[in-house]
Amino acid sequence: MRGPAWLVLGATLLGYAVGSFLARRLAVAAYRIVEDETHPLPGKLWTVPVVVAATWGLLAWAIGGRASGLELPAYLLLGLVGVALARIDADVHRLPQGLTHPTAVLVPGLLAVSTVATGRWAALGWALVIGLLVGVVFLLLAVLPGGGFGLGDALLGTILGVALGYLHPWLPAAAVLVAVVLAGMWTVVQLVRRRVTLRGHIAFGPFLLLGALLALLAWSAS
Repeated sequence: MRGPAWLVLGATLLGYAVGSFLARRLAVAAYRIVEDETHPLPGKLWTVPVVVAATWGLLAWAIGGRASGLELPAYLLLGLVGVALARIDADVHRLPQGLTHPTAVLVPGLLAVSTVATGRWAALGWALVIGLLVGVVFLLLAVLPGGGFGLGDALLGTILGVALGYLHPWLPAAAVLVAVVLAGMWTVVQLVRRRVTLRGHIAFGPFLLLGALLALLAWSAS
């Protein structure tokens, strides 16, 4: 159920304010480790508040009317952290545990709080199972030689699996499929431009997060 116009507008404006704070935090690149210190500091951080505002507005539109808005905080939190993770992963090809670990607790926790009010215990149970299955698949890909994924991708996949599985059991699979297609298209473009080689790898986190958002919006619009 879609959210009312006032909620969409409020979420968009608040998202821009919170995104501006996030941009200032990302500007100092405190997430970097010693191996990253030779890289230039990230630029174009003016896009961060814009993306957070757009993400929060879209989420409020897509699911803000569900359960009287009680489910929305979990997804707004995930949207905010997702923008930060995408920016960091694109910068250093790493998803910091300082963001993924708390999010892995807070998102299911917030969904559990809304479930107490809505009684959607079956949905929460399936979401946890689906999230675990997605995480196991990504974990296997991470530990297999040449899998191209990291442990951070596995944890992010678990988080997204829980969040999307709570809405619909097939949404996590759709999100991963969209992410793979987007990542493949991006890789082809970069190969043509000679920015990467066949043996190089790209940051998959941003595509996984974008795939999740697109899958959620497509499901809501259907």
